[in-house]
This record gives sequence, C-alpha cells and structure tokens, in this order.
Amino acid sequence: MRRSLLELAKNSSCVAIIGMEKNAGKTTVLNHLLADDRRCISAVTSIGYDGEDVDQVTGTDKPSIYVGCGTLVATANNLLGQCDFTRELLGFTGFHTPMGEVLVLRALSDGYAQIAGPSTTAQMGMLIQMLQKYGATKTFIDGAAARKSTAAISSSDACILATGASFSHDIEHIVSQTKHYVSLLTLPTTNNEALRHSALATAISAHNTCLLLDQNGQLINSSDSLAETSADLIAAKLAEVKSLVFTGAVTQKLIQRLLAKAKKLVGLQIIAEDGTRFMLPDSQIQELQQRGATMFVRRSVNLLAVTVNPVSPAGFTLDSHHLCERLRQSINMPVFDILAPDA
Repeated sequence: MRRSLLELAKNSSCVAIIGMEKNAGKTTVLNHLLADDRRCISAVTSIGYDGEDVDQVTGTDKPSIYVGCGTLVATANNLLGQCDFTRELLGFTGFHTPMGEVLVLRALSDGYAQIAGPSTTAQMGMLIQMLQKYGATKTFIDGAAARKSTAAISSSDACILATGASFSHDIEHIVSQTKHYVSLLTLPTTNNEALRHSALATAISAHNTCLLLDQNGQLINSSDSLAETSADLIAAKLAEVKSLVFTGAVTQKLIQRLLAKAKKLVGLQIIAEDGTRFMLPDSQIQELQQRGATMFVRRSVNLLAVTVNPVSPAGFTLDSHHLCERLRQSINMPVFDILAPDA
C-alpha cells in the first residue's frame, strides 16, 4: 500500500497534501512521501506555519517533518533555530510571514524541520518556480485545512486529501463530508470558450468579482460577490444570464439569497477557479442542481487519493479498516491508512 501511494504521485512535479481538518494526518503523509522519494531531489514547503511539535490550536503532540540530506526546504527565517539539520542557504525569496522572510535552504544532513511558507497563491507559485530553479524535481506542499487550501491546490499539479477522526467521531459523518469535499475538488472543467478570450482577462483577474455572461459569452454586468446586493443583481438578470463566473469564493450566503429570489435556474452555469472556491454545504449544492444549475471550474484538481488518520486528538480511535472501506465505497478513489499494519 505504501508503494501504491508513491506510485500515484510519481509523475507529479508538485504535490499538495491538504486536510479536511487539523490533525488529519497531513504531516504523516508528507513524511511518508519524503522518505520514499529519495531517488529525486525533493523540496518541501508549507502554506503558512507547520511542523511544530505541539499543535497551536489543539495543544496535542504532532509528528515532526523529517527531511533527508539533499532536500530543499523553504521556511521562515525565525524558525531556523528550531530546525536541527545542517543546511546551506540558497536564496532569499522576499516573501514575508509572521515568522520572518521565507528562505530557501538545502539540507546537508538528515533532520527535523519546522516549516513556514507563503499563504498567497501568487507567492506560492513563484516559490515553486524558485525551488525548481535550484534543482527540485518534485515539490511537496504541506497544505492547510480544506477551506484554506486554495493556494496549495492552485500551485500544484496533484493533491492528496487527508481525513479521519479529527473531523468527527462518527464514521458515517466523516464519509459523507469527505465525499462532499471530494465532489467539489473533482468538479468538471468548463468548456466555456468565452473565458479564454482576452476581453475577459482583466475582469477574471479581479478579486471577489462575479461576472454575468450571456449565452454568447458577452459580459452583461459584474458585481462584488461578497456584497449584499450581488444576489439581487443576478436574480434580476437571470433571463439574460447563461454563466456566473466567480473570481473568488462562491459563498453560502450569496447562494442562499439567490435561491430565495430565483425558483428556477435551468441552464445556469456557476463557474469558479477551482473546487475549493465553492464554500457551500451539500444541501445547497443539491438545491442548485434540483433547480437546474450546474457547477464547473476553470482549473481542475488532480486528486490522487484520500488518506485516513483514525486517531483523534480528543483521545479516541476509529476502526481504520471500516472507515477506509466505507470511503472506498462512497468516493470511488484510492484510500490509504499508511500506518495500518497491512500498509
């Protein structure tokens, strides 16, 4: 099973490990991939701060990130004293975090690392390019909890989703919510040709904007997707609108207001950058579909697998075999507990 997870990731140049919740086992998966991938030059970084011995939210012990000699490490300056591997400074990034500027290092010995990286999509993309310039053939991003994982996913060409007992004590609840998030991550890519036209390029690059397009891909109107009046504008223009293109989050509040104002949404396409931007519960998605709307993304997510951590920081342990089997039945995707005896 360990080899199978590595096999799934072998053709990807940048893999993000994201979690349904904190303590879902992301760092354990990261360590597994780093340890098994010594044949190439690996690089590792993080969305925000990760690698601490004790989780700053739950107060529970966390596994440390372990890097091998030759690994490239992008981390913040103020954490260097807490990294016990011998290192060579390769470069400064100019990206500043609460832990200081992000630096690029080469490990000259094996050791433990604490990692803090940039939190924006643009900076993470530039950091990946910098790591590749220094020779990285595969980069691993220790991502954030699901709703904050956009920067990791946008910068990678593959991702792994970690779930488990930290999310819930109820196996069926874990299964249903993991299935829901997997369905968002694997939404189909839009074939809307209008989004490739230069006339919309500037509008699409704006933050938190909702673009209203007609059936010919022409821009009818636009609004701030976080504004109270955005749903009102959409509802008023529904007779003309074929597509809603969101440059930021598609929020539960906006969709709730839209559903209250528009009973029929037949033929309406709702398009976001990727699946992490749909911040909607399963009930709302079902309601949108029942009324005739469909959801698409501009950038698909290459979800390789789901990993399971059956141990909760609250002190209980779930039946790993049962949880893995229920997930496999529900999401039709490889599921691994990499610490299981038969792994």
